[in-house]
Amino acid sequence: MPKTIIISATPEETRMALAEEGKLMEYVVERNSEQHMVGSVFKGKVKNVVRGIQAAFVDIGREQNAFLFLGENSDVTEGQSVLVQVTKDARGTKGPTVVREIALPGRYAVLLPASDYIGISHKISNKDEKQRLKSLVAAHKPEGLGFVIRTLAEGVPDELLLADIRQLLATWQVISARAQHGQAPLHLYRELDLSVRIVRDYLTEQVDKIILDDAVVYKRVCELLSDMGSVLPTKLVLHESKDDVFAYYQLNDQIAGISDRKVWLDCGGYLVIDYTEAMTVIDVNSGKFSGNVNLEDTVMQINRQAAAEIARQLRLRDIGGIIVVDFIDMHSEENQKEIIALLNSVLADDKMKPKVQDITVLNLVEITRKKARQNLSTVLYNTCPTCQGSGRVQSPETISVEIRRRLRQLMSKRMAAKNVLIQVHPLVAEWLIKHDVKHMEREFSCSILVEADERLHVEAFAILDNTALDK
Repeated sequence: MPKTIIISATPEETRMALAEEGKLMEYVVERNSEQHMVGSVFKGKVKNVVRGIQAAFVDIGREQNAFLFLGENSDVTEGQSVLVQVTKDARGTKGPTVVREIALPGRYAVLLPASDYIGISHKISNKDEKQRLKSLVAAHKPEGLGFVIRTLAEGVPDELLLADIRQLLATWQVISARAQHGQAPLHLYRELDLSVRIVRDYLTEQVDKIILDDAVVYKRVCELLSDMGSVLPTKLVLHESKDDVFAYYQLNDQIAGISDRKVWLDCGGYLVIDYTEAMTVIDVNSGKFSGNVNLEDTVMQINRQAAAEIARQLRLRDIGGIIVVDFIDMHSEENQKEIIALLNSVLADDKMKPKVQDITVLNLVEITRKKARQNLSTVLYNTCPTCQGSGRVQSPETISVEIRRRLRQLMSKRMAAKNVLIQVHPLVAEWLIKHDVKHMEREFSCSILVEADERLHVEAFAILDNTALDK
């Protein structure tokens, strides 16, 4: 299926969309104010080692120390300088995650400085091609260094692959020299910016067009393709209109829907996506779809569409970690196996390599997906100051009950006010006036005035003696 990459670069941020026939499949945003560190290499200093969790915390010159998992490795000591690479960006109060196994990605190969090894992508199935690539790399690989040959190297001429390898080796020489002479903490290497990484990592035979809205970035991508000796039939397009490039290609509505909790399926069913601290939960519902054959057939139609859409949503929202999917109950083991097979198929193109576990008797499926950077919701949204991230606030009726409770306390005292002013949020004011004020006036034998104040939190209220205020 033909794919289009759209890249928008501004001084504030870079945005990328991957679309298939007008349908948004991936959307990435990197803010220039927030450094994306995944792939960066540092010379850090070990600040402390915590044997109880088999980890060390490393000063890499950032606000938060980096987390380094040691496993059974015990050769790391406090004060030691170590070469590390960031695998996960900092998230909230957690610092970045780093590893000591450096990997430098190129277009066709990945350099592994600490491994004397040649690996071939398992997606390259032709035995003769695998042997050609392995022999070529072995003949030009320095001793003590390793390489993994990427899927994109299949069928690539020798000179292009060798040029990529030489570039990676030159980069490693610079990193090694700086590490040898520099003092920790020291930033040694930073991954390419988003626009260049996208072209390097996403450009395949299926991508027929790359659209860019910035002339400088357009020129850089042209140079990159030239340096790579790209033979792919990809058309570069410079979007020169003043209109937003995503609006021009009618993707804004789909982008706006990324934050929706409910996602509708074409059949009329829908998904509900909820986030927790430990995992993401996706519930599959029948919605408006009732089918026209039998119950099991109806369930399978919904679950098939749900599986395909779930794969898209994981990529689109960049959801990582543990994902639990509650499919509509399937009583046939054959149908359950079909959904698992379909999930594995639609997730195959995901670069974060999701893994699907077996389905449980409750029709729950667990998926794990690599988490490298902050997911999209973290970049685009803050926790709601009203509901504090719960997605809920007290109902007007609940607040009304609390107001009555407080009034009973106040009215039980001597010399209680007979003219009361209640200040509340407009939504609560409307409910009080419609349902409760007259009942409260009768119960407490007083006059009550309700005043709406939109500056108030929806759950906040004030009860005042209105007698003095009237004067």
